[in-house]
Amino acid sequence: MDHQNFEIQFKTQPWECLITRAGQIIFHLTSEGPALDSISNGTSHQIRFPQKTLSIVMQPTLIMFRWQGASIINQIHMQGHWYGGGELINQHLRWNEVMFPLTEFATDDNGPTGLTTALSPVWLSSLGVAISVNSPFQIGVNQPPRHYLDRQQGISQDLIPFNQRPFVDRNREGDQMITLIGDDLSFDLVIQDNILDCYRALRGVYGTPAHTPPLELMEAPIWTTWARYKDQINQETILQFAREIKDNGYPYHIMEIDDRWQRQYGDLEFDPQRFPNPNQMIVNLKQMGFKVTLWVIPFFHPHSESGREAAKQGYVVQTPSGEPYRVMWWQGAGYLLDVTNPDALEWQQNRLDQFKQAYGLDGYKFDAGEAKFVPQDGVFHEALHSRNEYTHRYINWIAANNRFCEVRSAWKNQTNPIFFRLWDIWSTWGYDNGLRSIIPSTLAMSLAGYPFVFPDMIGGNAYFRFPSNPVLIWIIQRLVIPLLEKRLKGDAVHPEEEALGLSDVPSFLEKSVYFGYPTPELIIRWAQANTFLQVMQFSLAPWDFGEEANTLCRQYANLHIKFAPLLQKYARQAVNTGEPVIRPVFWLAPEDERALICDDQFLVGDEILVAPVVHPKQRSRNIYIPAGNWKDYWSEEILTGPMTIRNYPAPLEKLPFFIRRD
Repeated sequence: MDHQNFEIQFKTQPWECLITRAGQIIFHLTSEGPALDSISNGTSHQIRFPQKTLSIVMQPTLIMFRWQGASIINQIHMQGHWYGGGELINQHLRWNEVMFPLTEFATDDNGPTGLTTALSPVWLSSLGVAISVNSPFQIGVNQPPRHYLDRQQGISQDLIPFNQRPFVDRNREGDQMITLIGDDLSFDLVIQDNILDCYRALRGVYGTPAHTPPLELMEAPIWTTWARYKDQINQETILQFAREIKDNGYPYHIMEIDDRWQRQYGDLEFDPQRFPNPNQMIVNLKQMGFKVTLWVIPFFHPHSESGREAAKQGYVVQTPSGEPYRVMWWQGAGYLLDVTNPDALEWQQNRLDQFKQAYGLDGYKFDAGEAKFVPQDGVFHEALHSRNEYTHRYINWIAANNRFCEVRSAWKNQTNPIFFRLWDIWSTWGYDNGLRSIIPSTLAMSLAGYPFVFPDMIGGNAYFRFPSNPVLIWIIQRLVIPLLEKRLKGDAVHPEEEALGLSDVPSFLEKSVYFGYPTPELIIRWAQANTFLQVMQFSLAPWDFGEEANTLCRQYANLHIKFAPLLQKYARQAVNTGEPVIRPVFWLAPEDERALICDDQFLVGDEILVAPVVHPKQRSRNIYIPAGNWKDYWSEEILTGPMTIRNYPAPLEKLPFFIRRD
């Protein structure tokens, strides 16, 4: 059957759907078993299989697949390059490069297969095909051979190395398929001439925000307490941090007070031991010119006043027997806000608004909200269609009531006019959640239809990173660290109050480069890579890494401010056009193979080409220049593309970038 500029063919033994353009296969779908019979009526088809049926409705550039039956299996052959899907831990831009094992596609936190906090059930192909899945499903992409999974047997889920989440397909061992499995599986296929037209056609799927977030967030950097202090914060450390920022001559905008400002998790009350006079602290910060935000979560400690009230009112997720459900999160056991209950959301928002007004706060950093924390047997005020719906509702509620904020989770929340922060990045160099992952992660979010995205903290979170030996990992985490911490603290920790994260690692280990603490070079290159991304956020203090790091990080923070108006221009355009602010270089060359595989450069709109250095000890790099005339910012030389510059000089003090001149 001819359809616009492509041809569709169905086969029955076994059933297949083939779509070709100019003799090239651009989409190939297979399903289990033969078709028994089919009925066609113009643009619609009804196909009957043993124990399942398929309805296909065809429009000029859209084909809708609607299955009925349990555990439907569909496989899509991976012709071309495939992008999208949202964030991964071991983040490569093209899904062809990784081997992702079959798993539930649900928002996660440190997921064992590589899923993270912001996901989108949409994948785009360089051949001009996009698939958008509508129903809950499991997915495997280019799945690995069994022996890859056998390696992980016996290793605790949270200790699986990041470079195996997912595996990298260096030797083309994956099955070269996108496998979808689900009950009553439903997905749409968009067909266009190229990947850019596909993205634009998906505007109806993604939607666009009605307005921008506060654009001032794209100017002077945010400073946050987490990476430098973890949960060891108090009134004096925060004020001292603010004074150091000023004394070192940095631009600043927000002081973000992260974990452990509360007396108990879930309570909107400063810990009086750590913060004897929080009102005065906030007044002092504002006198220095800071705006102030606080970290909040949807969890309540069972012993907190708010937790007891929420449980009494039925504002938290329940067990099947009607008790408040104690879910495990990274700081122990807690109750989870029921985001399907309008009264619960109104109660929580009123509390946040009153607390903000009482202390003169400017906003909040909203953490968590992922499907991972939603119990499979949890009882809600309204039944969820899938656990991802929790994420969707949580972010919608935040966006509807809070403008000056950030979130880290997302599921079909592209219309929300707020900033989405990438998942916590480790202080390492690689694709495996280090500096190398920031560009492909940002581009994955752009291709997922999120125009307002910013990376995590410059230099990463300085999390304690275990050596690669799994036995040593187990010994250190389960035996050595708890014993050291108990001895250092000199007290016993109640199991429900024990922090399960990495914030209590002894400082003599935490600040060791061997165990994941950043080097001055990493801090510098990270600040450069972040200069042309939408929001700059510091937490580790550059002055702690020597004068060169301090000078260069300050220089690039000021350069970010210089180009903020350009970033803001494209943020405003995104509301009208749906085009991302940060774009892959193939945006200007969708047919060029060099552009399609490039994941260490990016565009700001169509005007600036940025090529950061993301490898240690590297002092030059190859750079792809798209068609047109581009001015080297540093030398003012005009370069005409398309071309590849070999060994472009990039000493430690230099961020390579180019400004379009036509």
